[in-house]
Amino acid sequence: MYLGRNVKEYEDIAEQIIEGQIRNGNIRCELCVKQMSRHSYYERGLKESGETINITLMFCKPCNKWHALLPDFIIPHKHYSGNEIESVIIDSADAANVKYINTKAGEVTVRRWIKQIGDRITQAVGVLKYIFGQAGRAINETAITPGPCYSELEQVLEMSTSSIKYSGNKLGLANLWLGTNAIKAYI
Repeated sequence: MYLGRNVKEYEDIAEQIIEGQIRNGNIRCELCVKQMSRHSYYERGLKESGETINITLMFCKPCNKWHALLPDFIIPHKHYSGNEIESVIIDSADAANVKYINTKAGEVTVRRWIKQIGDRITQAVGVLKYIFGQAGRAINETAITPGPCYSELEQVLEMSTSSIKYSGNKLGLANLWLGTNAIKAYI
């Protein structure tokens, strides 16, 4: 969910956005599509900056499941922001050695991101092509220049059927499209 471009903006606008979406009945369970209710919060830190934010937890009574409302600049289950991870993925396409990638993350973490997030991006590209095709926007495969997975993701996202407000992070934008279409596989 778009809740700001960064932690500061998140702190300024997220609560208003969440309240408005709850009031309008727009926050629904991705499993059963029923409306959810606000349950609680938990604190989430971003390792590269040391900043923390409060993440809203929603509860789906029919499914008996909790869902976190993550801003699109955070990747689920990662301690670093999506912006940091995206930067590493972009730099990895040009860097001959991961030691030369500018990040606070350790070399082992960087290697894991390149493999794990790269695989997820490749899967997301296929799913996004399908989603856009179902919405009437056929993807022209010949218009996609083969290359690093992130480059292909950018090209496919540019072919989307409509614009979605997002933080500028393409990994987050892909996750917004996937979540909006009830696809449980996130980057």
